[in-house]
Amino acid sequence: MRYFITMATVTSITACGTCVLVIALLIPIFALIIGITKYDECPANDNIPIYLIAVGVIGIISSSLGLWRQFLSPDDVKKQRCIMCLQCPLTIVWFVFFILGNIWVYGTLSKVETENKMLEGTKKGPAVPNPNYCNPWVYWLAFFMITMVYVMLLLMCCVLCGVGYFVSKSGPMEETTPIVNEESSGADPYTAEEGKETPRPEQPDTTAPQ
Repeated sequence: MRYFITMATVTSITACGTCVLVIALLIPIFALIIGITKYDECPANDNIPIYLIAVGVIGIISSSLGLWRQFLSPDDVKKQRCIMCLQCPLTIVWFVFFILGNIWVYGTLSKVETENKMLEGTKKGPAVPNPNYCNPWVYWLAFFMITMVYVMLLLMCCVLCGVGYFVSKSGPMEETTPIVNEESSGADPYTAEEGKETPRPEQPDTTAPQ
């Protein structure tokens, strides 16, 4: 019975991990599609669609490697190490684009406009493109992807602080002194600590008088 419970737990954890990786694969695909199709629709900062494309490609490759690793056998050490070696440079490249994305997205927040694509011209002139315009799908998707990283980091810090707090409150486990059976250990019950002997009770004289 214990075996089946353990196997069910492992299967549940594996299924949850697979679902998380699938969701993590869908978001970069969506970002890549938006970045390509709306590439010329963010004159407020032309680098934001580039950020979506770069993060989308990196996320697709990284999530695909994670799914592949999920279905590998634990004994296949060579492939496991190969996947880890591929994910390390991907993580570094992602971090670089994450820093750049913070500059591009948050730096445009104060002036970006997601509604007015064209500005009204003068009475004689036609409408002109709005230099502060950015397609709402492009801008808010990039904003969401960057902000979610900070939200996840904050949640992880809260969980770690909570675990550390409860562990510190529980305190060290008390050591229990094993009870030794004096009769089975062969020790003299009338021998006290520190080598001092306790007086033994006098035995009654059972010999008959002569």
